[in-house]
Amino acid sequence: MERNATRPEMKTAGGRRKSDRAEGLLAKPPRPPAKPLSLGSALARLALPLLLVLAFMITTVPTGFLLESPGPAFDLQGDLRLEGVEPYGSNGYFMLTSVSISESNLLNLALSFFSDGLDALKTSDFLGEELDYEEQDIVDTAITYLSRYTATVEGLREAGLPVEVTSLGVMVVAVADGYPASGAVRPGEVIVAVEGEKVTDSEQLNAEINAAPEGGSVTLALRALDREKVKELDGDTMESEGDLPDLALLLSEEVREIEVTPVYSPELERRIIGVSIREYFTYTSGVKVTWDLGTVKGPSAGLMMTLSLVNALTPDDLTGGRRIAGTGEIALDGKVGPIGGLPMKIRAAEREGAEVFLYPAGNQDDLDGITTGMQLHAVSTLKEAVEYLRDQAQR
Repeated sequence: MERNATRPEMKTAGGRRKSDRAEGLLAKPPRPPAKPLSLGSALARLALPLLLVLAFMITTVPTGFLLESPGPAFDLQGDLRLEGVEPYGSNGYFMLTSVSISESNLLNLALSFFSDGLDALKTSDFLGEELDYEEQDIVDTAITYLSRYTATVEGLREAGLPVEVTSLGVMVVAVADGYPASGAVRPGEVIVAVEGEKVTDSEQLNAEINAAPEGGSVTLALRALDREKVKELDGDTMESEGDLPDLALLLSEEVREIEVTPVYSPELERRIIGVSIREYFTYTSGVKVTWDLGTVKGPSAGLMMTLSLVNALTPDDLTGGRRIAGTGEIALDGKVGPIGGLPMKIRAAEREGAEVFLYPAGNQDDLDGITTGMQLHAVSTLKEAVEYLRDQAQR
C-alpha cells in the first residue's frame, strides 16, 4: 500500500496553518482607528513651537539696555608691589569695589525690576551717542592706566616722596549732547593745545575757553588715541604685573585742529564746550608701583589704590586692622570725584565683609534708600580720607 508523498496539512486552533506560523507569516490584527485629538492636545501641539520661539527671543534678542550688578571686591594691599622702597605692613585691608556690566535680554530686564542686585541702564546713556562698545573699551583702557598713574603720583606726594609729572594735555572722556563739542570732539581724543598754547592741565584749558568773547570761537588741537596700540596694550599687560606703559606712545602722530564756540553755563558760571576731561600725563619716580587689578577697568578704583599706597609708604596703619572698602576717582589735585554704580559697589563690599566704606561726597544723592551695616563716610579729597582713617585707627 503506497503512502502519500506529502503529509496532510496540520491546522492549529483558529484555522491557521502551523507551517505559516513557523515562518512568521501570520497576518497582523487590524489597527484600531486613531482617536481624534482633544482640543487641549491640539492647542498644546500648536503652542510648543511658539513657546520655543518666545524662549529664544527673551534670552537672545537685544533690548537696548545693560544690566549693572555687584562686581568683584578684593584687597589691594596684597596686590601692591613696590620697588625702590621698603613697604610697611598692614593688619587690615583696602578693598577695591566694582560693578559688572552686561548686555540685557528680555528675561533679565524683567528680573531687574524685582531685584536689588540688578539695575537696568539704557545702552545709549552708558555709551553716549558718540561711542560703540569697542570704542568705549579703548577709552576705558586709557582711563584705567591714567587712574593708576594718578593714584601713584598722589600716593607718593602724600607720603612725601619726590615724583615728577609731565603733562601731555587733557583727555576727553565724555561729550555732552547738545553742546558745542558734540560731533566735533570724540571721547578718547587728547586736547594738546588751545589757541596755539600747549595745554598743561584742565584748569588752564577751562580758563582759555572761558576767556573766549561772547559768540567767539576757540581753536583746539587734538591727538587721538592710537586704537591698535591701545588694543595691543590691553591684551598684553592689563591683566599682568608688568611695567606701566608710556602713555605718550599711545597717541597718534596726526594733529587735527577744530574751532568750537563756547556757551555760557549758569551752573558753572563760565563758558564751556560740553566735555568731561581728565589730565593725560606721564611721571617719573625712584619708586616703581604696580597693582594687579585683573580685568577691572575705569577710574573709580583711584581713591582706594591711592590709600593702599599711602598705607604702604607710611608707618601708621590706616586700616586699624579693619576691612576698608570704597570707591572714587582721584585727580592730580587730590580731589575725589563722583563715580557710577555706588549702590552695587556697596553690596559688593558687604559681600566681602567690609566694615567701613568710603565714597565721594558728590555721590551723596545715590545713597537714597540704601541700608547697610557698614560705616559709610563721604570724602571730597584724599587728605580728608587719610585724616578720617588715621583718626579712626587711633580710637
